[in-house]
Amino acid sequence: MSVLSGIRGLLKSASGFAKKDSVRQFSRDHPLATFGLVAPTAQFLATDVAAPIGRGIFEAMPFSDLIEKDREERQIKREREGQARQLEMNMRSARIEEMVQRNMAVVAQKDPHLFNQVMSGRMLPQGAVVLGGPRRQDLMEELAFAMGDSSTPEAFTSLIQ
Repeated sequence: MSVLSGIRGLLKSASGFAKKDSVRQFSRDHPLATFGLVAPTAQFLATDVAAPIGRGIFEAMPFSDLIEKDREERQIKREREGQARQLEMNMRSARIEEMVQRNMAVVAQKDPHLFNQVMSGRMLPQGAVVLGGPRRQDLMEELAFAMGDSSTPEAFTSLIQ
């Protein structure tokens, strides 16, 4: 402690304080002078010491790299989720289309008269043969889809095996 006392005594004598004077007493007696000494010192410490240290710490941390990396990861995740949804929708529609085609084939095989009536879009007498005219593929597909046992595409299966 004697070294600290010696340094304090040296600083007091260099600043013009007598041995008996104290810094506290001086600041009580002369508040404006104390403010005049403290304010520039605080400004110096803030702008020339603390600010460069803070900038250095901020620049050393890769915040912008982390933000950009996080943004890229979220974009990749969204793209993968979109691709998965698209694949699921494609598989679902392909399964339904395959089931509709199978039902159409079953109707054509088991009841050709019904198949001809639906494809012609009108009632036909038993054993009639349709010559020309538009084929109503849309009606046949609607019938084949209605032959499923579920109204939701996820659980669509044929009632006819």
